[in-house]
Amino acid sequence: MGAMCGFNYIDKELLMEKSFRTNIILLCWGLAVLAYPFLSFAQDVGQIKPEELKKLIESKAEIVVVDNQPKGAYDLGHIPGAINFPWTTQIKPPVNLPRNKVLIFYCACSHEEDSTDMAKKLMEFGYYKSKVLEGGWLRWTELGYPTTK
Repeated sequence: MGAMCGFNYIDKELLMEKSFRTNIILLCWGLAVLAYPFLSFAQDVGQIKPEELKKLIESKAEIVVVDNQPKGAYDLGHIPGAINFPWTTQIKPPVNLPRNKVLIFYCACSHEEDSTDMAKKLMEFGYYKSKVLEGGWLRWTELGYPTTK
């Protein structure tokens, strides 16, 4: 009978250990679910309408407009005051963009693919104040807004 009691005691310990592990896993899963809305913001890139950007430029707001087109396309025309920071598959630090200003990215893609990709990549380096110009360069020129070479 002693052996049987010892066996039951081990079973209870194993059962408690498995239960403890299960509870820890469930707790971690629950925390991850609760934290997700707060962590996922880092991958979301806001958009700004061309009309809003035009007003910000006219009011000399503390923003940096970032043209993600290749240098040749940038030289042919860009939004006044925009700096050229061409899209690339990989960004290597140091990145020469200010972190304390809102960065507004644009490209000539039909659905802002390059500028959205660039903004997301830069978020990995702590550039959280980023927006993408809705409609990009094509929409800007379609509206007849100012451009420069």
